[in-house]
Amino acid sequence: MLRRVERPAPTQVERELMEALQRLVEGRPANADLARKAQRGMLKINVSTVAKEATRSRTLVSHDRCAYPRVRTAILNYMSPPTRGSSIAEVNRRLRSENAELRRSIKLAREAMAAMVRRMECVKHEADREVLAAQRREQRGNRDPNEIAGVQPNRITPTILNVFQDSR
Repeated sequence: MLRRVERPAPTQVERELMEALQRLVEGRPANADLARKAQRGMLKINVSTVAKEATRSRTLVSHDRCAYPRVRTAILNYMSPPTRGSSIAEVNRRLRSENAELRRSIKLAREAMAAMVRRMECVKHEADREVLAAQRREQRGNRDPNEIAGVQPNRITPTILNVFQDSR
């Protein structure tokens, strides 16, 4: 014959712990630290956070033979399952692929930087040429740009054309 076990009425502490769990599940904790974590999306539901939210000791629900096993069971149901460790070969394979991807991105970044440096050198070279041209124009002043250096404009020197025209 099965005996029916009567559950005792929840105590004030158990009620506080269950209310704290409910607030954490809903994402609106009353504790300031936990509220900041909830805003950043970093809030995890576990024994410590529920106890902190309820402002109680975590030892009340942290071990198998705790004072509030129903609260502990509820907390464990809301906890995310621990991720199972991968084999070393899988971890190595994943890390090697990440490493290769990072090396490719570094190579592309270096190529882009080299192209930018080359372009900057070309722009600097063009700017230097323009500065020199401006300096020459400034030195020349109002003189005729077709004037031959060292020749006075009022004195005409014989050229092949002049000689050719004179011989006709």
